[in-house]
Amino acid sequence: MSRVKLLLAMLWVAIVVAGCGAPEPSRNAPVEQKLGTESASPALLFPTVKPSGDSSESSVPGTLAFVDVARERGLTYEWPMKPRPMTALDAFGAGCAAFDADNDGWQDILLVASPTPLLFRNEEGLRFTNLTDESGLKSISGHWTGCAVGDYDADGLLDLFITGYHQLRLMKNVDGRHFRDVTVSAGLDPSNQGYWGASAGFMDLDGDGWIDLVILNYVVYGPDSQKYCEYAPGVISGCGPRTYPPERGQIWRNKGGTGFELVPESQGMQQTHGVGLVLAFTDLDDDGRQDFYIGNDGVTADLMFNRGNFEFENIAVLAGVATSDDGGAVSAMGADWGDYNRDGRLDLAVTNWQGDSFVLFQNLGNRLFVDCARSTDLARATRNHLGFGSKWIDFENDGWPDLFFVNGHVYDNSAEIHGSSVPFRQPMCLFWNDRGRKFFDIVPRLGTDVQRTMVGRGSVTIDFNNDGRVDLLAVDYEGPTVLLENRTDTSNHWLTIDLRGKAPNTFAYGTRLTGKAGDRIWVAEVSPASSYLSSSDPRIHWGLAELKSLESLTIRWPTGASQTLNNIPADRVLRVVEGQP
Repeated sequence: MSRVKLLLAMLWVAIVVAGCGAPEPSRNAPVEQKLGTESASPALLFPTVKPSGDSSESSVPGTLAFVDVARERGLTYEWPMKPRPMTALDAFGAGCAAFDADNDGWQDILLVASPTPLLFRNEEGLRFTNLTDESGLKSISGHWTGCAVGDYDADGLLDLFITGYHQLRLMKNVDGRHFRDVTVSAGLDPSNQGYWGASAGFMDLDGDGWIDLVILNYVVYGPDSQKYCEYAPGVISGCGPRTYPPERGQIWRNKGGTGFELVPESQGMQQTHGVGLVLAFTDLDDDGRQDFYIGNDGVTADLMFNRGNFEFENIAVLAGVATSDDGGAVSAMGADWGDYNRDGRLDLAVTNWQGDSFVLFQNLGNRLFVDCARSTDLARATRNHLGFGSKWIDFENDGWPDLFFVNGHVYDNSAEIHGSSVPFRQPMCLFWNDRGRKFFDIVPRLGTDVQRTMVGRGSVTIDFNNDGRVDLLAVDYEGPTVLLENRTDTSNHWLTIDLRGKAPNTFAYGTRLTGKAGDRIWVAEVSPASSYLSSSDPRIHWGLAELKSLESLTIRWPTGASQTLNNIPADRVLRVVEGQP
C-alpha cells in the first residue's frame, strides 16, 4: 500500500468521524442513497441513521426477558474445569452451532466439546434429544475448538466442519442424524498440518455455486513451546499470542462437491497477519462477490476484498477496520455484521481485551468504516469486559438490531495479575439499541440467569421454538450450557426468512436480502459463520415493530438472479425457493 493511499484514507476517516453519532433526521426520513450504489457526497453518508431527540436509559423497554432453559430442555452438558494455572490452549475455548440437520424446520444444536462434539436434535421446540451416540461424532476424538456448517456436496443436507488443536474433521451429513468422516477423501489433512485451528466458515468465493472453505489458524504451539509467563513476581499464567509465531489461515476451493484444494497463499492469505480468531463474511460493495473480515488477537485486523478468481486484497487499513479509533490493534475474539443504524449498510461489531473498549465500525459506503463505539456509548460500557462470542439480535422485534456478547478472561488468576476488578468469570452483555443512537446494557435489569458470571466463549443466535423471538445459545467453558429463551412480552411483529437456492448452493449462502416498508429498510446476508468459533441459525430474522406486513422483499441470489416478493404477512417463517413464486 502506498504512503499516499494510507494518508488519504486516514484523512477521510478523520473527516467523517466528526459526524459519527451526530443527531440525524427522523426514522421516517427518506432513504437518499440507493442500496448498492456509491456516492462521494458527504451529505449522503448518514441517511436515516438516528431520530431526533435525546437518548435516555429510561427509554429501555421494561418487558425484556431471558430465561436459561438449557437443563430443562435437555441440554445438560457442562464443560469441565481446566488445569490451574491455565495455558493459552486451556483457555482458548470452544464454539457451538445452530442448524437444521434433518430439514424438519427446527434448529438442532452442536456443542463443540472434547474429546467428542455433541449433537442434540430439536424436538419441535419442546426439548432436545442427545443423538451423539448414534450420530457418528464419537468416531472422532481430540481437542476440538470451532465449527462451521454448510452443504459442501449439494445433497440438500448441512454438513459439519470441526476445527481443533492440530486436527480438523469434515463430517458429511448422511441422513439428518448420522455423520460420516470424509476428511481424507475430501483432500483435507486430519492433522491440519500441525496448525491450531480457530474459526472457520463456508462461502462461495468464486461464484461457481459450490461453497468453499476458509479456515483460520492461531499460533505455532507445540509440546516444546513455552507454556507460562510471569505477570507479577511469583504470579504465572498462560502466555499471550505474541510469545509464539503467528499462523495464517487458509482458503480451500470446493472441487465440485468431491473435495477441496488449497488456494495458494500468494492469492491473498499471505497478506494477513495470522493469530486469527474470528471470521465474518459480507459483500462489501454489493458486487456479488463475498469478502471477509478476519479478527486477529492483538494485531492488526484483516479485511479481504474479493477481486475474483480467488484473488484477495487486504484493504483493512484503507477501509478503517484495521484498528480501533485510537489506532490500537484490537484483540478481536468475536465479530458480527448487522445494520445497527438502519441505513441499508451492514456495520461490524468487534470485541476487545479487558481495559480496551469493544469497537463498532459504522459502514459509510465506498468500502469505508469509522469506529462509532464512543458516540453510541458502547466504548464506555464495554471497557471492563473481555469479550468473545458476539451476535446482533433484535430483542423485542422493534426493528433495531441489539447486541449480545459473552465475556470471560483468559487468565484464571486474572484478579492476581490485574487486580480484583478484573475477574476470570464475567457476566454477559445484552445491549439494547436505542434507534441507532445509544446502546444500553440491560443485564442489570434482568434475572440471575442472565446476570450470572461465566467463562464465555462461543455463542450463537437461534429461534429454537420458532416463536419469532430470537433466543441465545452460549458456551460457559467451565460450566453448563446456556440456552436463554427470549420471553420478552411484546406486540411487535416479525418475519423469519428461510432460503433455498439452486444447486449446488442449496442453502443460498451469500444471498443478500433487502426489505422495505415505506421509507424503512432492512438488509441482511445469509452467512451463519461469525461470533467466535461458532455458526448461527442461518435463517434471516427481522423485527417489524408495529408493521403487520413487509411491503417488499428483494432477494439477490448467489446466482445473480433477483427476485422480489410483495405484501408479505408478518409473524411467520417464510420459506423461499429460488425461481419459485
